[in-house]
Amino acid sequence: MKNKQQWFLVMQSTERLKAVLLITSALVLLILVLSQSPITQPADFYQYADTRTRFGVPNFVNVISNLPFAIIGLLGIRLLSHTPKRQVVQVIEPNVAPAYFLFFQGLLATAIGSAYYHLTPTPFSLMLDRIPICLAFLSLYCIMLSEYIHPRLGQRLLFPLNLYGLLAVIYWYVQARTGDHSADLSAYVLVQLLPVLHVPMILFLYEEKRPGGGYYLAALISYGLAKLAEYLDSELFSLTGEWISGHSLKHLLAALSGWWIYLLLKKRLPQQ
Repeated sequence: MKNKQQWFLVMQSTERLKAVLLITSALVLLILVLSQSPITQPADFYQYADTRTRFGVPNFVNVISNLPFAIIGLLGIRLLSHTPKRQVVQVIEPNVAPAYFLFFQGLLATAIGSAYYHLTPTPFSLMLDRIPICLAFLSLYCIMLSEYIHPRLGQRLLFPLNLYGLLAVIYWYVQARTGDHSADLSAYVLVQLLPVLHVPMILFLYEEKRPGGGYYLAALISYGLAKLAEYLDSELFSLTGEWISGHSLKHLLAALSGWWIYLLLKKRLPQQ
């Protein structure tokens, strides 16, 4: 009996330490972002390497490369909608079930928002691009919190985090719409960086209760490559003989992140 009590105390202490690590890392990230505030967009943000018009569509490749987001979003929604009730628990964490739908709906909305933005690059269209990105990002983050840490943690944070993401983008837009080049992106940057910081930590610190750790890691790596491609927009455009730019490649790699999550949920379905 004494050994069981000691084991229980050790487990409690370990769980507290993991929670402290996650909370501390989030606070350090917050301090770092605030110390760099205001974080502003580069003056040439709206100037992309590939601006070619095709079939009467300006910035055609940057527009059409958003199509995979829509396809994966629709496939995910269809998969979740058609999963038999007796199998739902095997596929998703019931406590945070809306987050799975919100993730794929966010991908679908990203396709629309990003395509519209590249058709008419303005602060308003960029706002409509960034809001669904926040929705997808934060919904997936809440899914991982529930699947790995506690079933109700993601559920409790789903609404406040997505509300924060919405307000973060609107906060930037209210400043940017006046033409103010010092519009602050700090709040939005946190939306991007917190999940990127915590996902590998969660995968390392916590045992998976459902199969899928490798898929989450693959999604994170794909997203990291997407950001790298975005940074190398012009360089990749030149390197590929002006076939595809880094920004268009970013769309494809970011959509690949969503594809890994779709494959993960599909894998959890019992083989027929």
